[in-house]
Amino acid sequence: MKNNILFIFLWIALCAFAQAQQPNLLQIPDDSWQEEKIHMPLHFAPQIPYAGEEELRFSKDWSKQGTNGFWSYVFVWDIDLKALLTSQQLEIDMQYYFDGLMGVVNKDKDKKLPKTIALFLEKEAKENYVSFVGKLQIYNSFHTKDVMVLNCTVQQFYCPKKQKSLVLFRFSPKEWNHPIWNELQTVTLTEKPCNQ
Repeated sequence: MKNNILFIFLWIALCAFAQAQQPNLLQIPDDSWQEEKIHMPLHFAPQIPYAGEEELRFSKDWSKQGTNGFWSYVFVWDIDLKALLTSQQLEIDMQYYFDGLMGVVNKDKDKKLPKTIALFLEKEAKENYVSFVGKLQIYNSFHTKDVMVLNCTVQQFYCPKKQKSLVLFRFSPKEWNHPIWNELQTVTLTEKPCNQ
């Protein structure tokens, strides 16, 4: 009996250690980018139907209003999605995402928050790959307590052998010709998408 309990304890510890040692999916240009990892389905947006992980990288100035890096960040979903996204599905997912996130962060529980508006256009599609450009109008519960517009690019890489997808998002309120977009492009996947 003692051996069984010891085995179970060691197995749980090994699984927890292995989960904590998951390699990063994103590589960053320097250590100033903040990191966060969240398991999916997302606790703040359970309507988004994917299981996996979200890995985020935030510009060092993400929370500093008036700076080039304000609200500029990158995240990747490593998820069980077995089909290429459509513009319509991406719009729905982002509406759930930001409405849920801002609802959780909002401290004024009597305030009715404006709903997210999302528009995405397909930019490129080929076998097991699709990319989009988009614009979102969100309510910023973190800083301004006001509506803001985010520009966004999305790339999805479907890996048939693994039956999963990597979906790479880049966000900034800055216009497309702003230098922050060059900086956001330096946050990349650590390996070729289907090699991970």
